[in-house]
Amino acid sequence: EAADVDAIANQIVPGGATPGARDAHVLYFIDNALGSFFGTQLPEFRAGLAEFQKAYAARNGGAKFSEATEAQQAAFLHEVDKTPFFAAVRRLTVLGLIAWPKYGGNHENLGWKLIGVEDNHSWAPPFGYYDTDYAGFVPYPGTKPYTTEGAV
Repeated sequence: EAADVDAIANQIVPGGATPGARDAHVLYFIDNALGSFFGTQLPEFRAGLAEFQKAYAARNGGAKFSEATEAQQAAFLHEVDKTPFFAAVRRLTVLGLIAWPKYGGNHENLGWKLIGVEDNHSWAPPFGYYDTDYAGFVPYPGTKPYTTEGAV
């Protein structure tokens, strides 16, 4: 099961010049998620995976999806990309890339690096009372600049 889910996730976010699902250990996130906080989805996920494996084997002489070439995997995924199972794997793959690493995925913050997230302790808030005099400050359309009038 793990080999096929890993192969699917790696087709969704392939590695190469940039890190992919396999590099970010997305499989570990999926395993953790389905064994804990998404545990109620496990039976449906397993049933979908079994159906996926059966369909692939039927079309490819009993071969396993995880052992197919990347081109064969991609071709088959294009056939099943509208199924609820594929949607579940895609959702879990994306979540595994961007979740906190403590949940099993996003190994070494690779998913965050991929999308440009800086892992800071805190981020600077948007413009406020302390810099309303900044010459480059332009309030968002339809909003009023922040003031300290009436503050307690």
